[in-house]
Amino acid sequence: MRVGVTLPSRTGPIPNVFEYAKQAEDAGFYSAFDYEVYRNPFTMLAGAAVRTERIKLGTGLAAGFSRSPFEAANAAADVDEMSGGRMIFGLGTGAPELLKRLHSTNAKKPVGRMSEYIDVLRRSWEYLGTGKAEPLEGEHYWFNPPPLNPWGGRELARPQIPIYLAAMGPAMLDLCGRKADGWLGYFATPKFLEESVKPKIAAGAAKAGRDLSDIDLCVENICCVHPDREVAMRRARLQVGFYAVHPVSDAVAALHGFQDAVDDLRARMRREGLAAFAHTDDRIVEALSITGTPEEARQKLAEFEGVIDHVVLHCPYVPPFSAEESADCFSNIIDAFRDVATSGSGLPQSAVAH
Repeated sequence: MRVGVTLPSRTGPIPNVFEYAKQAEDAGFYSAFDYEVYRNPFTMLAGAAVRTERIKLGTGLAAGFSRSPFEAANAAADVDEMSGGRMIFGLGTGAPELLKRLHSTNAKKPVGRMSEYIDVLRRSWEYLGTGKAEPLEGEHYWFNPPPLNPWGGRELARPQIPIYLAAMGPAMLDLCGRKADGWLGYFATPKFLEESVKPKIAAGAAKAGRDLSDIDLCVENICCVHPDREVAMRRARLQVGFYAVHPVSDAVAALHGFQDAVDDLRARMRREGLAAFAHTDDRIVEALSITGTPEEARQKLAEFEGVIDHVVLHCPYVPPFSAEESADCFSNIIDAFRDVATSGSGLPQSAVAH
């Protein structure tokens, strides 16, 4: 099992993100992922690429529906070139509420749109690298290379960049199995992985003549570690609660029998706003995060050994976390998992074979 970490980036100077990536690399982590909250995830990884030499660099995740596939393909190719082929393209639709309110688009027909989006991404890299690619006339996206390209192509670090699809619902998990190089999830307990995620991805893979082993399974699981267990739990309640109230998390909550607690938290959020998350039920925190003292957190991580390929320890960042508190969370993750992280290996060959 390979171990990665997310880089705090919602607040604080952007150059801090580059330094966090270097710290993760020096500590032996296999991967470092950023995320898209206002700041451009490709820009942050580009800076991290210059600061590092070996660590894999992933968008965890970049929103697809707020940018064109060709623009996203070029941005990912920039990071891949700057890093010498270390880019992992974590891709999602984008939050429906933000797509509508901030990006002049929506999340309608997400599975069909994402399927075509992935096709255009790969055609874009093929065209950029070779000058040739099959056109695509889809319902949502199209790709028609011009007959004359006066600029020529561009040098690519690799012909294709591995695409890790963010998926929690059945149809998107099926699409992941059919078309993606990897799966990027969250709130994935071993039980949820075995009973929901793996069977659905495997079914999609079979439709495309593939196998579950062809898809790198990667999860970003919230991690709050601190020598004082109550400090770790207090921090985890804020981050876990923030995520738990989103409807996409209901499948996990229902499977583990605390949908009632999630519904109560939603009702409290409507009354109290973000302050409600300080009261997130500890059952949710214990089940859906890697939280506790360093020893407890290492034991929780060990439960994923043999169940999943790649665990990314997700550093808390949501309001009211300050840049300083997120940085402290990150430092505690680095210190607690420094030795564990050195056991990582490489990506499966299928992740770069498309």
